[in-house]
Amino acid sequence: MRFFISANIKSNRPLYYLILTFLLFLLFYWISSWIYFYHKYGFTYSSSFKYFFGDPNFPERISLSQLSEDMHVDVFLKAFYILVLFSLFLLSSFSEKLKTTLIIGTTFSGIFAVLSDLLIVYASPLFIYVKLFSFFMFQILSGVVLLLTLLFFIFMGEDKASGISSIKLLLLMFSFFLLVFACINFMVFFSKMGFTFDNVKDYYLGNPSTFSKPKTFEGMLKVFHPHLLSMAIYSITVSHLLLFTNSKKKLLIGLSLFFFSFLDNLSGFLIRFVHPQMAIVKVFAFLLLQCLLFYTSLLLFRSSKA
Repeated sequence: MRFFISANIKSNRPLYYLILTFLLFLLFYWISSWIYFYHKYGFTYSSSFKYFFGDPNFPERISLSQLSEDMHVDVFLKAFYILVLFSLFLLSSFSEKLKTTLIIGTTFSGIFAVLSDLLIVYASPLFIYVKLFSFFMFQILSGVVLLLTLLFFIFMGEDKASGISSIKLLLLMFSFFLLVFACINFMVFFSKMGFTFDNVKDYYLGNPSTFSKPKTFEGMLKVFHPHLLSMAIYSITVSHLLLFTNSKKKLLIGLSLFFFSFLDNLSGFLIRFVHPQMAIVKVFAFLLLQCLLFYTSLLLFRSSKA
């Protein structure tokens, strides 16, 4: 139940150097996360308040559409960042207690950093302090994991297998992220289109009564293109992990993830350039995909508890 090859990485020199290079890229990502957060939110209450509510003299709350889109991207990146980073960290010889503490702390600080956006906008601006604190905690804890992993692979002995409890804990935390991701997907769909066929048609074809314009091919391609890769990565990762569960339909579920994610992505073009009634395909492809995301997340969750 591992995301990376785990047998004697140091004895496989090409793989060893590739892993070191990969860890350096994760380090660059970690550094850039500080820069990105600073330029987007800032590190103070007032700068973050301005992002969510605009100028205090002329307040304008950020839209649910923009908010959910930000959360959608953020939770996806954090889920896979944690998965790949801890998959390597679990190969180290550090204590199981340390590994467990860092997995739990990093995961929940990451989830709070994402979900705090909703609390800020719809509960109280005071939750900005929660967002700042959880972001700092996530960065510090993941930075510690990254540093320890680098030190281990460069200076310490041979990699060894972690206990099954640590591996299952990582799977449990990853399944939490997947559940959050599926919930946020509903927010994105609802805030942008709504769940009626007419709303979906209007989103792609435009509606003069609401002064909305039809989607352009270029604009739709900008969404279609990155989602092809991101959903393929999601599908292959979840399908790979499902192979270690007791589900008798793991192959069918895995192939269905690929199929419905592609159909959901493609159906916008079908509505815009083939026939408006393809909105039915869009809605049902989305709903079936989300059902699969929930179901696979629960399967992984149950497997991690077995």
